[in-house]
Amino acid sequence: MKADKIIYGNIYTVDKKKPKAETVAIADGKFVYVGDEAGAKAYIGEGTEELRYEGGIILPGLGEGHGHVGPGGTEALFTVHLNLFGTLEDHLAAVKEFAEKHPELDVIQGAGFVPTPDMGPDGPTADLLNGVTDKPVVLADMGHHSYWVNHAAMDRLGIDKNTPDVSDGIIVRDAKGNPNGYFREGAMDLLKPLTAFTVEQYKEGFLYYQEEYLAHGETLVLDPIINWDGTDNAAQACHELDVEGKLKMHVYAAYQVFQAEGHDTMAEIEHAAELRVRTKGPMFEVSNIKIQLDGGFPGNPSTAYMKEPYTDPWSQEHQYRGQLRLDMETLTAVFKRSHELGFTVHVHAIGDGALAMTLDAIERTLAETGPHDYRDAVTHLQVVDKADIPRMAKLGVVAVTDPHWFDKTPEFDPMIVANIGEERAANQLPMRSFFDTGVVVTSASDYPVINPAYPLVGMQKGVIRQLPGRLETLHNPGERVTIEQMIEATTINEAYQLLCDDRLGSITVGKEADLVVLGTDITACSPEHIQDAPVFGTMVGGEWVYTCK
Repeated sequence: MKADKIIYGNIYTVDKKKPKAETVAIADGKFVYVGDEAGAKAYIGEGTEELRYEGGIILPGLGEGHGHVGPGGTEALFTVHLNLFGTLEDHLAAVKEFAEKHPELDVIQGAGFVPTPDMGPDGPTADLLNGVTDKPVVLADMGHHSYWVNHAAMDRLGIDKNTPDVSDGIIVRDAKGNPNGYFREGAMDLLKPLTAFTVEQYKEGFLYYQEEYLAHGETLVLDPIINWDGTDNAAQACHELDVEGKLKMHVYAAYQVFQAEGHDTMAEIEHAAELRVRTKGPMFEVSNIKIQLDGGFPGNPSTAYMKEPYTDPWSQEHQYRGQLRLDMETLTAVFKRSHELGFTVHVHAIGDGALAMTLDAIERTLAETGPHDYRDAVTHLQVVDKADIPRMAKLGVVAVTDPHWFDKTPEFDPMIVANIGEERAANQLPMRSFFDTGVVVTSASDYPVINPAYPLVGMQKGVIRQLPGRLETLHNPGERVTIEQMIEATTINEAYQLLCDDRLGSITVGKEADLVVLGTDITACSPEHIQDAPVFGTMVGGEWVYTCK
């Protein structure tokens, strides 16, 4: 067999049987040879393209274990961007300016705010948006765990004093019981009819993300809520791009299911199975069922589910530990039915109580069904009881960590400490502990919560756990990992998580020829300069999908 391409360079294969190579040969989109330069001569034919890279390093294509590509791409193109550290005045001005520039929009959407003291003790309210625009306004917070909306949005949907509370969220109300415009967690579903994008808009959003992130070496991603707006539009968009040959990244997706009012959990899993059949293609597949078991923190009150109460005065008084969005019976049933249908389950668990409950549910499920290679995953893992890490290893649960979160942020750290106390705050976001205990670890960003969220930045954060040159941002240094571990987490382990490590994730003969060429050897450079490595080229299936101009 003669190769289409032969590439020479410092090749870091992430294949334990052959960790380093000088040359790869590629034919028909796959690696057909990985080894020394002399051995590659047999693959050179009349039409073989030979490329040589001096210095730097060649890695398998990089992955993203939990990135909301659909909502992130559409937010970038069709919504107002709020400054994370902005004031109320900044937000109002931004929304007003955006609405005036986009008279064609029926609903003004945006994202990125953090509740600040100038919004009042109950968070942002509809009254604060009075006079900004007559159109409905729906603004997601930084973490996309709440909506701030105006009166026009509530009026459009008939949300008023008589709207019942939801079991898995919070409708913040005024003293008279009227919704005040702040909807948290499951209560956000009430606003979803105003947040849907069309299939064409999602296609634009995915292509926007793809162009940006291929240029940073990313070739594999899990979109963890493909039904973010309650529709199948994002999945249909990926399917159409796949059919049209425009989807150049491997996109896997999770379909989120719910227990709360208005939802039939088991019927939603069945719908996900039908959607998988209808949309599966060479570059796209609905492969996971998503569970958001708890919420997040800081908040008033916080909603991540803890083993011990929060430390703020109200939580101590009420012994409040957070909020669960599913009960144990339903959670176990989700695992069982998902496994029966061939789905992996991907669980959002920020609190240690939510992680422990997830592991309990998996244990119950496996006691009924027996062991199998499901590769269920838990993501975020912000507060973790170290006693639960060996349970994760024993159950084969993948730890989808968020290295982009690993530095201490001066603007938020005091709020976190006030919510969970010094000890839990100091021990947040472990990573090394998972590696040391034998848990399969992957890297994620939660894009667009983190935006931009380039893989090399996440790799650097995992190694140094601070911002470059800013020692005051160092967080939990005992959980630092090596660059070799970060490469593993961002390549072969991502493929393992998504059950595609038989064809992706390493530079191995027989696997699809996905790789990234970096101008700096990140295994040898200063850890504070990993993120500065230039991307010379990104290849998917043997074809260059990005080359440095």
